[in-house]
Amino acid sequence: MTNTRRIVIGQYPNGEIKRISDGIAEDVITDNARPGYKSTKIWATLSSPANFGDEAKEESDSYPHTLIPPKSGSICRFVTIPPENGHISQVTRDDVKNFYKSINSIELFSKKNSKHPYMHKKNSLDYIYVMKGSIVLILDEDQVQLNQGDTIVNLGGNHAWSNRTDSICELFISSHSSY
Repeated sequence: MTNTRRIVIGQYPNGEIKRISDGIAEDVITDNARPGYKSTKIWATLSSPANFGDEAKEESDSYPHTLIPPKSGSICRFVTIPPENGHISQVTRDDVKNFYKSINSIELFSKKNSKHPYMHKKNSLDYIYVMKGSIVLILDEDQVQLNQGDTIVNLGGNHAWSNRTDSICELFISSHSSY
């Protein structure tokens, strides 16, 4: 996925629409243990209902890039998952722990992830759309092959993403707090 342009629009009190910002989404994280992995934060809301005021952009931009949505809020991301091509077996527990720590999500780290090193569970409702490519959704007792155009509704289930193809997979993920 190339740079992602993010356009934010809002509404003046008189009902007219205004463009708040138009530029490249700058909050991007990578994972040294997975070359090609990229997560681009598009927007975060710190509460529900969402803030539509003048400070909404600053509020969203100030929320740290994480996999965990804010309490009573949400986070929206584009994620690129590279092919594993066998290198996933070389990813250590420390690699995964350091990744989660670097993105303010250390509570997702589990020492007992035998199905996949990045297996994790969070208390959120996640909507996922496969924008490009194919990916395997690994669950505790099952695996599901997903292809471009498929959608997932994850109600806090333990899972991991495994790209077993030779091409990148691009996901749109919108995570919403469950509390």
